[in-house]
Amino acid sequence: MTAASPGQDIRRLLVARALTAPSPLNVQPWMVRFPAPGRIDLFIDPDRILPALDPYFRQILIAHGAFLENLDIAARDQGFRTDIAVFPSGWPGVRLDLTDPIARIDLVEDNTVENDPLGAALSLRCTSRRPYRDSGISPGALTQLSDAYDQCFIPMGVLSDPGSRSTIASFLEQATVIEFAGEERFRELLSFMPVTRNEHRRDGYGLSHLGLSPPSRFFARLRMALLPEERRDAFLKETLIKLARQQAATAAAYGWITTTGNLRVEQLNAGRAFERVALTAASLGLSLQPMNQILSDCPGIEDIRQEFSGFLGIKETRTIQMFFRIGYAAQVPRTSRRPVEDIIR
Repeated sequence: MTAASPGQDIRRLLVARALTAPSPLNVQPWMVRFPAPGRIDLFIDPDRILPALDPYFRQILIAHGAFLENLDIAARDQGFRTDIAVFPSGWPGVRLDLTDPIARIDLVEDNTVENDPLGAALSLRCTSRRPYRDSGISPGALTQLSDAYDQCFIPMGVLSDPGSRSTIASFLEQATVIEFAGEERFRELLSFMPVTRNEHRRDGYGLSHLGLSPPSRFFARLRMALLPEERRDAFLKETLIKLARQQAATAAAYGWITTTGNLRVEQLNAGRAFERVALTAASLGLSLQPMNQILSDCPGIEDIRQEFSGFLGIKETRTIQMFFRIGYAAQVPRTSRRPVEDIIR
């Protein structure tokens, strides 16, 4: 637990800890304002959205749910209760007004609030895209992941059958091919993946985070430096597609989180649930990687997604909000985070 310094605004500390939440391409789409003492308003940063890859802001809202969960956990560590009102300006429809807050958080000092045991995992959780070891996960550990949150309305499914790996890998490879087929989508991905430029930045991720081994990273950098731009893009696409198949094929288990529908509040709550699963995995020494290309809203994936849902036994009436692989892997470098000052407006 990190304690607030005397005179420090507790809200800055809590926002800093919430910033460790995952987001698509590590875009860190959060923006906060402090409109009154003890209050935090959370917004979508309009400069950090993915209009091509996430046109309906579903993944962005899931990231905001993860941020809210982290903030609530961090507040408990400091003896505060969070009173969270989602969409305080009114319930949104299909379209979001980015000038309206996603949530309003009021911090209330409460000496009866209990620390969340996942608080220690806030500094541990990171996404590992490396191949996972061929080691099974105990039923007890899988149960702990499933019990990480209240599953009443947002259940988590788990599949640990090794025979399913190749089938799931094929689904994810097909989805990755379709996602990268759109030039606008691929350019958007590259804008947060500086694989041919300086990787010392506070958002996105580079070759060191893709899951390549050190020798593979070296040769990939060398090859991209020597190739003309049009061949460089083709090589990078081929590399990412191969990685998607390899990543899926080396999972010890797969997990998914579904909701009854696809309302905005369900997307937020799915993000909160997923973050608790990810933090629990980190506390157990497990690696976890979202593999959401199969959930993309880009044209051409819907039929594959329906077939994929049928393979997993998910009812057509439910919406898959997150799909991820679980296993054991070597440590990887953490992706960077922007300073708190960049988040507060």
